Formats: sequence, structure tokens, C-alpha cells
Amino acid sequence: MLVSSCTEALPELPEDLRAEAIVVLGNRPPTDGRGRVEPETNRRVERGVELYQRGHAPILLMTGGTAPRGDVESEVMRALAIELGVPERAIRIETKSQNTIENARLTKKLLSEQGETTRRPEIILVTSPCHLGRARRLFECAGFEVRPAASEAPPSILHRIGFAAYEVMALVYYVFIDECARARTG
Repeated sequence: MLVSSCTEALPELPEDLRAEAIVVLGNRPPTDGRGRVEPETNRRVERGVELYQRGHAPILLMTGGTAPRGDVESEVMRALAIELGVPERAIRIETKSQNTIENARLTKKLLSEQGETTRRPEIILVTSPCHLGRARRLFECAGFEVRPAASEAPPSILHRIGFAAYEVMALVYYVFIDECARARTG
């Protein structure tokens, strides 16, 4: 069931949908050992850029902190978005988060501090199809109105199984914590 959620297509967003921001979640590691953007990171950024270029939101926010090799997920993603044609002035980055709970909480804090959102901001949330359900719940806990927009699924069934297994482990971990409260306040 979880593997199939890694490939299920979501309905396309309505053309007239206007959100306050498009939020693209990072992926670890964002680059390979040679400094090239990893395929999963690339798929997510390309989807976010596509939605930005279609005019769905004025802000493209990349979220993700320092990965084990030292590169910062959101900085790698910003550079790729600029390369794909997004003006730098339209991009915001959140550079501290280490997991999806922190992605949600710190994104809300960043947008609130910059005065760029309403009390319950409507966002378009971009991540892999496997991750989207859990991510959506956490961003809703943090106070967002979420419109999901999955990136392309990994092409390999082995990658989809790996992503699904990771999601199962995350849900098991959530049995021991109040993930919703942590997404709201830390």
C-alpha cells in the first residue's frame, strides 16, 4: 500500500489556484559525492519551479538544513531554482531544519517573521509522493492550509520501496512523540 502511494498521481492543481508560497522540502543528501544534485532533490525542485512559473505563488521557499557532507539542502535547491529561471528575489530559504517536523515549524516561523503570510497561510507543498502524506499532516499541524503537489516518483521500484520503508520507520517513531505538537512549537 505504501509503495503504491509512491506512484499515485494527485489531481492537478487548478490553474487559477493562488497560494501564498510554494514550499519545496529538501532531501538528504542533496548532492552526490561529486557535488551533483541528486535526482530526488532535482525532481522536487523542478516541480516547485514549474508551479512557480505557472504563477501559483509569488514565493518559492526551499527548506532543509545542513546534510552530513556539509552542504545545505535549501542552498543547493535555491541554486538549482535560479539555474532553472526563478528570479533570486522570489526565493526564500530555511537553512536550519533537520527533519520534516522542523521543516514545518521553521517554515512557519520564517514566513511569519518576514510578514509574507496570513495567520493560516495557504501553501503548495512539494515533496516526493511517498513523503507527501506525512509532510502534509505536519504542515497542517504547524498552521498551514496545504495544497499537495507531488514531484515525480522515483523511476525505480527499489527506490520507491526504500522511500516507503523510510516512511514506515518515521510513522513508528511518531508513536513515541507528539509530532503534531512539535511541528507547532518545537
